[in-house]
Amino acid sequence: MDIEDIPQDDSKIFQGQRKVIYATRNGKFEAGTTTGWQAEEFATEQAVDELNQLTEQALQAVKNGEKSIIYYLMYKNRYDLQTLAKATGFWQWQIKRHFRPEVFKKLSQKKLRIYAGVFGVEAAKLNINK
Repeated sequence: MDIEDIPQDDSKIFQGQRKVIYATRNGKFEAGTTTGWQAEEFATEQAVDELNQLTEQALQAVKNGEKSIIYYLMYKNRYDLQTLAKATGFWQWQIKRHFRPEVFKKLSQKKLRIYAGVFGVEAAKLNINK
């Protein structure tokens, strides 16, 4: 894309900010800015809507006693299993086990502190929801 052809559609997802993207000018790449474009806004809104639905479903699963609070916090904080594993240092299979309320109730304070640090909450808040 030529630098003069960078869309400037004033996307609401940018909230008045500008995004740097690379485009060409005279055959060479150069940094340009955009206020967004409709296709990106549409795709982003769809992705955010899906994440919000997953978060709501996770919250309902916690309220129903089917999952632990870790499951909800994973979605609320926009993690997936792989990124949560990297952030906590736990194996994915361990995190899946921690999703089970009966396993979560037995987690050590050390593990709870790790989750609390990743999610930016106090470890005591995780204990309350046991």
